[in-house]
Amino acid sequence: MAIENDTATGNERVKSIPLHETAEKRYLNYALSVITSRALPDIRDGLKPVQRRILYGMYQNLRLYPDKRHRKSATVVGEVMGKYHPHGDSAIYDAMVRMAQDFSLRAPLVDGHGNFGSLDGDNPAAMRYTEAKLRPLAMEMLDEIRKKTVDFRPTFDGTLFEPVVLPSKVPNLLVNGASGIAVGMATNIPPHNLGEVIDACLYMIKSPNARISTLVENYISGPDFPTGGRILNTEEELLEIYETGRGTIEMRGAYEMKGKTRAIITSVPYGVDKSKIVEEIADHIADENVPQLSNIRDESTDDVRIVLELKRGSDAEAAMAYLFKHTKLQHRFHVNLTCLVPTDNAEVGAPKQVNLYDILRHFLDFRMEVVTRRLEYNLEQLEKRIHLLEGFEIIFDALGEAIKIIRSSKNKKDAAQRLMHRFDIDEDQTDAILETKLYKLSQMEIDAIREELDEKRAEAKKIRGLLDDEHARWGLIRDELREVKDNFADARRSEIAGPDAAIAYTEEDYIIDEDVFVMVTRDGWVKRQGSYTDIDSIRVRDGDEVGWVLPASTRATVGFFTNFGTCYTTRVDEIPSTTGYGDPVQKLFSFDDKERVVGVVSFDDRILPGAVPPDVETQADMFTNGTANEEDYDGDPYVVAITKMGQAVRFTIDGYTDPSTRTGRMYARLEDGDQVVRAMIARGHENVCLASHQGRALVFPVHQISVYKGAAKGVIAIRLDDGDRVLNFTLSDMAREGLRVETNNGREEIVRTTKFSVTSRGSKGTLVIKRGYFADVFIEPIEKSLPES
Repeated sequence: MAIENDTATGNERVKSIPLHETAEKRYLNYALSVITSRALPDIRDGLKPVQRRILYGMYQNLRLYPDKRHRKSATVVGEVMGKYHPHGDSAIYDAMVRMAQDFSLRAPLVDGHGNFGSLDGDNPAAMRYTEAKLRPLAMEMLDEIRKKTVDFRPTFDGTLFEPVVLPSKVPNLLVNGASGIAVGMATNIPPHNLGEVIDACLYMIKSPNARISTLVENYISGPDFPTGGRILNTEEELLEIYETGRGTIEMRGAYEMKGKTRAIITSVPYGVDKSKIVEEIADHIADENVPQLSNIRDESTDDVRIVLELKRGSDAEAAMAYLFKHTKLQHRFHVNLTCLVPTDNAEVGAPKQVNLYDILRHFLDFRMEVVTRRLEYNLEQLEKRIHLLEGFEIIFDALGEAIKIIRSSKNKKDAAQRLMHRFDIDEDQTDAILETKLYKLSQMEIDAIREELDEKRAEAKKIRGLLDDEHARWGLIRDELREVKDNFADARRSEIAGPDAAIAYTEEDYIIDEDVFVMVTRDGWVKRQGSYTDIDSIRVRDGDEVGWVLPASTRATVGFFTNFGTCYTTRVDEIPSTTGYGDPVQKLFSFDDKERVVGVVSFDDRILPGAVPPDVETQADMFTNGTANEEDYDGDPYVVAITKMGQAVRFTIDGYTDPSTRTGRMYARLEDGDQVVRAMIARGHENVCLASHQGRALVFPVHQISVYKGAAKGVIAIRLDDGDRVLNFTLSDMAREGLRVETNNGREEIVRTTKFSVTSRGSKGTLVIKRGYFADVFIEPIEKSLPES
């Protein structure tokens, strides 16, 4: 519903409107407002509205020019908020602070006096304590604004006018970059070197259809961050970023060696707080994660200087490789070249993701428009002045007569009418003559007027020539860009190091290589020990028992297979070393409620069994569903898993040996209510010995279970009657081995090949007990040892 005023009666009335329509309309209005009036920069001057309003307010209203004294930041914020930007003072002050930080902008536009924050992430002082004025580079973006070079629009309250865009001589969008989050889109433009960008502009003036590859190869080699550092992208990667307007810049802090015992970090990645990097490194040193380092000191002043103390004989590159891997000393900048481009409506820009060519082309076309409008304005002012000077020249030729007319006139109006009639001059010329002081009618002043008239006519002629010749105007633009470069360009700070600068990091280098035993209980408690005497000597919690004892190197990995069809893999070194109970496996991973371990596999190559390739007789059974091929068998063993609903999957360990995230990797797709009862390592020649709750037993070759490359629902291992479920299974490669089962009346059965025939999977199996059921199974702990060398 909406409330409207009835114009006829003056009363309010309630009108029903569709909710989805008004919600959509108002949300779109809000999104458009955020995109065009807050979050995205203009492609021409590279500024967001708040930045543009700050610079314009400082220039036009407060006249805080570089040669003037600083004024309180609160004055600037109040001026901008009251006249141009109807938002919070903190938003305006934060934007002004950023334009003053030499570690945020490659070419700062505001000259800040006082505490404007630091690279350590310190907040700036309150606006009542700091002062600011414009920098000389900002004047290059503003000086032409009084010559009708850009369009103006009413401010938020309609009392004043503000520029739609600044007539910038500086390609600010690339030089200082931009970042912002709008509704449904964002921008993240890295800063660049001013000299390189202007060189690219000069080349595009000469070659308007320049290729981006030429610009990147010869001029803009890559971003140039104010904090320096090294860029690890290849030339091809950088070219793709500039062609598509999207990509990732890999940044790394730079360091240098001082002797053999100190590494000095001299720069940090852009956008990362230095203090956080120091804190991260200190934590890793304290936790002894970097055995090569003994201490860290931050000796930074205006320049970054973080001192890393190395232990005698330590490898500095190995230490730095660890830090690059585990701290923000190596960081990524996600490039998104989205900005507002001009439209037919001069006051509103359209959001668009652009490439390098688009940015430079729009800037140069904008400079042509600004220069043309500036020349037209200058010519207009010259012509006005010439017009007045010509009036003085006419009067001087008959000065005595003109004075006589003025003296005989009744008043100023009468004198003006008689002068215009006598000398054929217009009202403007007449007013100028009548307002002239008598001493200016001296011979010396008249000579100066004639000299000025000649100069103004020559200058006007020159401007007309420029307006008639576009090529000449491009030459003027070129000269102005060169002047900006000569006055403000500096050396590149970020080194384009390329991928060769990458230091190889191997996690095993930081793990002491030793052989241990990984011990896991049925309830999911895990630990590692260097040795043990027997299983009974292993300490476990009351009511729990050991389920797996597997040897492995601390540099190897171990996989935990759960009843929910997920495999969690961790390095053995990350498992707690203790003779106590250990830790719940959930402490290492993010288990769901009621998720538990049903299989453990040590991925140490020394104890993994080799896979048995399929022979001709078994291929038909193994590849019935086309999920695997014989060439897939590269010697990796298999993991076999069977669910309580009778589904079976078999897959190689490839893809599960590397450490996983806390959420693990799926190895089986389960139907609602189904769970894996057990997962076991296999070579491929064993028999599956399986028992169901209603007293059925089934033995079939494991190779009849199809091999899958990824998580799958699997094939039918046993067909179950309603209400039945798989109790458990085991893999047997010896005749007398099998699955020990206990019936509800206490009798024990062993499902093995000596008692039950080896049949095919998918059948119902043999009914072992007609009255009663299988109540439980006996699963012996899996205990393995390293083979003798």
